[in-house]
Parts: sequence; C-alpha cells; structure tokens
Amino acid sequence: MNDMSEMSGSLRKRRLAPEDLASPHLLRLLLRLGLPAMFGLSINAAHHTINMIFVGMIGEDQIAAIMIVLPILMLIAAFGEGIGVGVATEVGRLLGAGNRSRAGAIASISLAAGVVFGAASTIAIVAFPDLLLFGATPALQPLAQHYLMIIAISVPLTMAQIILDFLAIAEGNARFSMWTLVACFALNMILDPIMIFGFGLGLQGVAIATILSQLVALSIYGVYHIRRLGTVRLTLDWRLADIRTLRPVLAVGAPTTLTSLTTASAIAILVSLAATYHGEAGIAGIGIALRLLAVGTLPVIGISLGAQSILSFAWGRGDMARVLSAARILTAVTSAVSGAYGLAAIGFSQELASFFTDDATAIGIAGQAIVATHLPLLLFGLRQTVLILFQAQGRPKAATAIGLAQNGYLLLPLLALLPPLFGFSGLLAAMFLASALTGMLSAVCLARSLGTLRRSLNSIRATPSFCP
Repeated sequence: MNDMSEMSGSLRKRRLAPEDLASPHLLRLLLRLGLPAMFGLSINAAHHTINMIFVGMIGEDQIAAIMIVLPILMLIAAFGEGIGVGVATEVGRLLGAGNRSRAGAIASISLAAGVVFGAASTIAIVAFPDLLLFGATPALQPLAQHYLMIIAISVPLTMAQIILDFLAIAEGNARFSMWTLVACFALNMILDPIMIFGFGLGLQGVAIATILSQLVALSIYGVYHIRRLGTVRLTLDWRLADIRTLRPVLAVGAPTTLTSLTTASAIAILVSLAATYHGEAGIAGIGIALRLLAVGTLPVIGISLGAQSILSFAWGRGDMARVLSAARILTAVTSAVSGAYGLAAIGFSQELASFFTDDATAIGIAGQAIVATHLPLLLFGLRQTVLILFQAQGRPKAATAIGLAQNGYLLLPLLALLPPLFGFSGLLAAMFLASALTGMLSAVCLARSLGTLRRSLNSIRATPSFCP
C-alpha cells in the first residue's frame, strides 16, 4: 500500500515538474511551453470578456465605469509585469548557466518587492481615488469610485500572482501556470453572476469575485513552492541589502513596464476622446473593441512567454543556433494565430459587439473600432517575436523602442493630429496607423536580427545596426 502511495506521489510530481529547457526537440518543447501559457492567458481574456458581458446585462454605464478604472489597474499591473518579465529572463539565464541558488534568491527578492509595491499602491488608491478617475463623467464617477475602492484590495494579490506566473513559466512549468490560471478564472466566472445578480452587488460583486479567486490561486502557488515541486526555491534567507540584485531584473523588465504604462495612458486618452465625441456610448464602444483585442493578443503573448524561457535559457548557454531556430518557429506560430484571429474579428465585428450590449449606437461604434484595431493584428506576431528576442538577449533599449511604438511615440502624435481634423474617424485612423506602423518596424528589426544571428552563430552578442 505504501509502495502504491509513493508511486502515485512520484507520478504527480513528475506531471507537475518543469520541462527540460535543454531538450533537443525544440518544436515540441516550444509547444509544450507555449500552448499552456497561451491557453492560460486565453482563459484570462475570456474571463474578462465574460465579465464584461455580465456587466453589460446591468447597463452600458457599468461597462463605461470599468473602462474608466481599467487604466489605473493597468498602470499598477505594469510594474508587476515588468518585474515578472525581468525575473523570468534572469532566472532563465541563470538556470541555463547552472546557477540555481542565485536564481532562487533573485526570484524571492523580486516577489517580495512586488508585494510591497502592491501594498503601497493600495494605500495610494484609497487615499486619492478622485484624482485617479481620469475621464469620468459625473454620471460615472460614483460607479467607478465604488468599484475602484474594493478592487484596490486585490492589488498586492495581483502583483504576487503575476510574478509567480512568470516564475513558473521561466522554470519550464507553463502547465502548472496554466492550470492555476484556469482554476482562478473558472472560479471567478462562477462567482461573477452569483455576486452580481444573486447578492445584488453589481460592480462591487465583480471586484469581490476577483479577490476571492486570486486568494485561491495564491494558495495553489503556496502549496507548489512549499512542497518544492519546481526548480527554483523561494527563500526568506536574504537581507535588505540584497535588494541591489533587483537591478538586472528591473533593467530587463523596464521595457515591459514602460510599454504597459504607455498602453494604460493611451487607453485613458482614447476613452476620454471617445467620450468627447459620443459620451457613454463612445466609451462602451471603444471598451468593447479593446476587450476583444485583448482576446486576440493575449494568446500570442502567452506563446511568446513560453518561448521566452527557451530563448533566455539558450542565450545563457551561448547556443546561438538554438536561439535562431526558436525565433523562427515563434515568428511562424505567432503570425498565424494573430492573423487568423484578426480576420475573424473583422468578419464578425457587429455580431461580436452585440454580445456586450443591445444599444445600437454602442454596437455601431464598437464595430468600427473593431475593424480599426484588429486589421493590424496581421503584423502583431512579428512585433511580439522581436520584443521577446530582444528581452532574451538582454537588450532593454531595443525592446523599449519596439514596446513603446504602438501606444507611445507613434500613437500620441497621431492622436494630436487626426482627431481635431477628422473627429471620431480620426481617432480610429490614429489607432490603426499606430498599430500598422509598429508592425512594419517590427518586421524590419526582426529580419535584421535573424540575419545577424545567421551570420554570427558563434558570437555571444549579435547587434543589428538598424535597430537601437
């Protein structure tokens, strides 16, 4: 009986164990890491989309209120994503170099820093809620503020979960990250209608459901690390002075943080401009299009996260041939996924918008916005591949240049120029052009980078002259 129990326990550990990042079967490894990460983030997108559908049953004002709060949450999550990408890249390199103890120390310090930042953000939100609700109309202010005050409690939990997700993927255990996300989001989707309609809590019920599901996810990760099912060992055996080891993590994660910060700011500006032209219906329409855009981009980002662990590990070992092969495969897969989704969303734009609201004005606005935002998805896979490649190579400046293009130095000038001349049509044109130009820039940089890798497989650092 004991033998059977030990065999069962050993089997469970093997199923939860990380993948071998040095496996010679590169395509199979990329799929085993990328598909679970893709599925996990797809569940995330589906969960938020279903949330929006439930909220839309209450009214379009509630959808607009969530869109007012969304940039605030994105601003905070940007730091968690930056730390997550940085620690994932550093851990991948250190594991490739065979330094597991160093990887565990950096992972532990990064997790602690993320939770502390989350707690400080919660205090700031509670202290200054009115200053953060940019673009809220008088009708939306109370709804948005009530939702924000409750969701603020979840910020430290969000930071911890983001970093733990990235850490699991970095050590080659994308499957565990996937199943944890599935459990978290499935519970959230079950709790949403119960809290919204069963208890009559409305938007506050959405926030409470989010908090409860995050607590469950963190409990799962707690068991994972207490039982040491992964490769990286989290520890409390570090001193305050060791915080300086965060420098490489923050340097690598800075492009992701800046990109997310820019995206959050861009969404706030887009929402404000949409309200200027079409009021609450404009906010709801743009919000629906952006939510559907996340459904298409998050799976591509998930595949890239799985590939990032492979690229970082190979770069840490100095295996340039493996880096080149992984980048090629990633380019093909991400381009196929993003392109197929973009074309499907454009073909069914009106039908998709009608899932969220029955307001004809909001549906019409959403349909136009869906076409403008989803046509450039044909090039999104190239952007994501070159971004992940630059991060794996430890080239934060080049990654920042790509990351800030779409919602930063390309979008903002277009928003300053086109909407004053063409109104709401100019807003849609600015969104389209910024995304399309980013895709073209990414295509050129990716072609140059892959060409340089081909010519210098034995070089530790390959730097294309075109890109920064």
